[in-house]
Amino acid sequence: LKSHDINYNSDKKTKNSNVIETLKYISQDLIGNTYVINADSAKFEEDKVDSITLFKVNAEIIRKDNEIIKIYSETANYNKKNNDTIFKKHVNIEYGKQLIKAEVMKLNFSENIIEIIENVHYENNNTEIYADKVELDLLRKKMKISMNNQNDNIQITGEY
Repeated sequence: LKSHDINYNSDKKTKNSNVIETLKYISQDLIGNTYVINADSAKFEEDKVDSITLFKVNAEIIRKDNEIIKIYSETANYNKKNNDTIFKKHVNIEYGKQLIKAEVMKLNFSENIIEIIENVHYENNNTEIYADKVELDLLRKKMKISMNNQNDNIQITGEY
């Protein structure tokens, strides 16, 4: 990634960490995609220089073709060195007319992959899918829906 902007408001010190309210990171990669992540508050651990725990998180991946992936979660672990982020607790992902809800989403910028796991519920128009895992390939714009145990079935409801 070629640039980073950091905006934050008031600092609060606690025993082994720094807490910041209203944090915003903006990054842009070399091909023109922008990653914006906002949090109501953030906690910096003194022993983990590149890792930040975020609370009440809103993020957007704005692709160079102006497609936007919106992400919401209760918490996230953000790596400010490579922008990799693990969103946790009540994760919602909006992408076009698609909505995916889960408990964990792993955003891996180095591999351009999003992995969504734990209680995955996918909605698109009149279709609902329940599965263990959804993988989104950001470069190829492909989605793979699967179960952890290949003997289990993906549950699909909708109009056909």
